[in-house]
Amino acid sequence: MSRNPIPHRGVFLAVLLIADALIIVLGAAFWLVLTLPRLPDDPDALLAESGINIYAASGELLYTVNQRVDRVDLDAVHPHFVQAVLAIEDEDFYRHRGYSLKAFLGAVWTNIRHWDKVRGGSTLTQQIVKNIFLTREKSYLRKLKELCLATQLEALFERHYGADYKNRLLELYINGSFYGANAYGIADAARTYFGKRPADLALLESAVLAGLPNAPSVLNPFRQDQSHMMARTELVLRRMQAAGFITSEDAQNAMDEGLQLVSERTPQNRTPYFVETIKAEVTKLWGPSALNFGGLTIHTPLDLSMQRAAERAIAKGVVDLDVRLGFSDYERASSEQRGNYVQAALICLDPRTGHVKAMVGGRDIFTSFYNRATQARRQPGSGFKPFVYLAAFETGGLSPVSLFNDEPRTYRVNNKDWTPKNFANKYLGLTTAAQALVKSANATSVQIAMQIGPKRIVDLAQRLGIQSQLKPYPSIALGAQEVTVLDMAAAYGAIARYGFRVEPTFIARIEDAAGASRYVHRPNPISAVDPEYAAAVINLMQHIVNRGTGRAVRALGFRAPVAGKTGTTNDNTDAWFTGFTPNLVASVWVGFDNRDGRRQLIEKASGRQITGGNGAAPIWTAFMKSIGTDKPATAFITPTGVTEHSVDLRTGIADTSARAVILVLPQGIAPNAPADTLRFFQ
Repeated sequence: MSRNPIPHRGVFLAVLLIADALIIVLGAAFWLVLTLPRLPDDPDALLAESGINIYAASGELLYTVNQRVDRVDLDAVHPHFVQAVLAIEDEDFYRHRGYSLKAFLGAVWTNIRHWDKVRGGSTLTQQIVKNIFLTREKSYLRKLKELCLATQLEALFERHYGADYKNRLLELYINGSFYGANAYGIADAARTYFGKRPADLALLESAVLAGLPNAPSVLNPFRQDQSHMMARTELVLRRMQAAGFITSEDAQNAMDEGLQLVSERTPQNRTPYFVETIKAEVTKLWGPSALNFGGLTIHTPLDLSMQRAAERAIAKGVVDLDVRLGFSDYERASSEQRGNYVQAALICLDPRTGHVKAMVGGRDIFTSFYNRATQARRQPGSGFKPFVYLAAFETGGLSPVSLFNDEPRTYRVNNKDWTPKNFANKYLGLTTAAQALVKSANATSVQIAMQIGPKRIVDLAQRLGIQSQLKPYPSIALGAQEVTVLDMAAAYGAIARYGFRVEPTFIARIEDAAGASRYVHRPNPISAVDPEYAAAVINLMQHIVNRGTGRAVRALGFRAPVAGKTGTTNDNTDAWFTGFTPNLVASVWVGFDNRDGRRQLIEKASGRQITGGNGAAPIWTAFMKSIGTDKPATAFITPTGVTEHSVDLRTGIADTSARAVILVLPQGIAPNAPADTLRFFQ
């Protein structure tokens, strides 16, 4: 009787599957070990006093990231705060070895019940490694990395500090946590919110601060709506009571006393928007953990005198706009009300080096940390038109003296009729491309875009430095696609440098703790467009300031050579002015954060539209005048390959009369002869 081979085959397959599973598990474990961030050999590197020091171009200290200079020992913190942290974050902190199986399983069960990652279950040690070494992503892989690193960190601290190692870990947590309002560490937080030292905190204040790292923005005590913050604070007090740290009477007395916040909130960080951008740039270079070890010295191109001038110009400009828009005094408005007020942003950079010299990301850092200069994408309106004309000139088929009939026309776009209109429905009739740009005629801009194709415009704009995604739609001729203030400053800077683009930068160089250079920004000019075409557009943009939509700059007393362009969106929500001298370019945006259509840049008293010319250009002018760019005056150069002609701006015919203007034309382009006046582009 023969044996049945089936059972042996089944055993073999089972063994094979088990072996495969083991290989996969071991491979995954090996991969996890290889990809884990490496802990420093000396834990003092995590407790370093130096932090990351950020300096202005003058060498003046701007800020120390993570506020390591204000690190405090546990015995310099009120016991109530320590107890509050342990109660709300990790009651078993002194009893575990870096992870809590009970907390982890509880979090897994909660997430399964809610079918979402709603609870983390991290110990304080895990939170430390998350803040220092890992991202904020909510995933089970990150949680596994947390567990591995937490056990390593506890072992490292125990080897170096012996029986006191848990206290040193707790110090690392309270000094390295973010408490909102740009406050890093308990010393900074106690001073920012209550004007106190950590040792002087009351019970209620301790409970408030202990709860903040969970959601610093939502729980910020300075918010008008304190309901979330108070709910979190009550939870902290209940946990403290359950842990036996306080009695129910203590908790009730603390709630009855109420909070006394500081009356004046002066940011410890004098340039918060700039510092946050620096942190983002460093993270982009080396990852998030680079910000947490300390020992870096970051030198920036920020010019503090220019920065102060930009802040003053924005502050005065938005107050003037508040009055015109009919808003009440901003200083007396609540935090929630302030979110509805007009906002503004400004970036100034050196187009030769790409160095950002000044930046304002909004009118009030305490109301919103959102950086409108680098993060907000808004329609630039007519501020985009120089790119349209430059792309057209680059084809060789059009020039500043090309003739158009500026009139309303209907186009078929996506099976719908589209009839772009000029501002106030005023049209130029027979006119040159030069006059159409100076007067910001929408109808002609669209004609040009349709003639050369929107794709050429997208390509040109991106070559000049626009980083935002653009689509080749006909409406691009009117600036209907969104860009950032930094985009506009960079692209105009490339035009100002006669077609040579330099990437903007917020960092000049970075040095490590030993003073060795780890990063140096070296400008790398890239030719984006021929200088002769850029020179022609620079010339036209000078005329925009002298006699076109940007003439407010001259009316406000700016006398030096300057080129620029206004921008106003059709829905009256955004107004721009971007302009440059031979040495500096600056872009200014004003508008509303909320774009639901109910808030528009319309004067309350007169009903007139607030435009780039009368809304953004005054801020630009005030800034540029205050930094002395109008004296001594530096003229724009006339590069080889272009010629100057006196022409009638309306007809493009050579003219020497008083009404003539000087046009810069690419080589081979001449003014129109009288007989050519009827041959215009259709």
